[in-house]
Amino acid sequence: MVVTDLDGTLLNHHNYTTGDVPQTIQILSKKNIPVIFNTSKTYAETRRLQHELGVDTPFIVENGSCIFLPKHQFPIQPDNASERDSFWSITTGEAVNKIEQVLSAIDTPETCYVRLSRCSAQKASALTGLTLEHAKQAIAREYSEPIIWQADDALLDNFIRELESHHLKTLQGGRFLHVLGQCDKGLATNILAEYYGDNIRIIALGDSPNDLDMLALADIPVIVHSPSSQHLERLIKPAIKSVATAPQGWTEAINKSLHFISTGAGYE
Repeated sequence: MVVTDLDGTLLNHHNYTTGDVPQTIQILSKKNIPVIFNTSKTYAETRRLQHELGVDTPFIVENGSCIFLPKHQFPIQPDNASERDSFWSITTGEAVNKIEQVLSAIDTPETCYVRLSRCSAQKASALTGLTLEHAKQAIAREYSEPIIWQADDALLDNFIRELESHHLKTLQGGRFLHVLGQCDKGLATNILAEYYGDNIRIIALGDSPNDLDMLALADIPVIVHSPSSQHLERLIKPAIKSVATAPQGWTEAINKSLHFISTGAGYE
């Protein structure tokens, strides 16, 4: 299966365009290779993109915090799963109200950072480049809090230690530092892969440090070139790295991965 980050990996980092990604997804679908979105985006954002790109598969939101399985593909309710719309939801992270309580209780003042959920749609749009409608979906966090840090590194280190003392963690994405529970994209991918059986092979694509855990467990780890991919390259050596940025880089990397799988000729 293909497990992919969205912003900066499948979607262009600056303008969120998709290029010929829909056609590439169709090719994968004809090969019975599911495309799994594994993203820092919210449930509403991810469902919208699935609809726009013609994807009907499980997906993972808010950096591994919750996994969604379509009921028509997985008719038996998994243990510890809840129901949401036409999906089973498996929560691996923390609810946003827990994160809110911790941020309010720790000593680090909120003047040190900007919280996405506290932004107006207009400000969120300015920070992300999203339309106002899409920015509203991004603000509606359920399992994590994206922040922009505005203080020095010493205060950041202390902030992270304070969060860890309350069993929360941070992950660095392409734009935001994400505050969330003890989960990540790799943990969620591993859980989801179990529902596909023992013989599943994973192509994982990412561009930022928050994709590290997902890439680390993949059979074919892929870095898509982006403004933040240098940071990820310091942490892991990919099997494939795209030359182009998203969305062209995503299709390029998928084609190289499929070539390797079909021929065994090695990575390009």
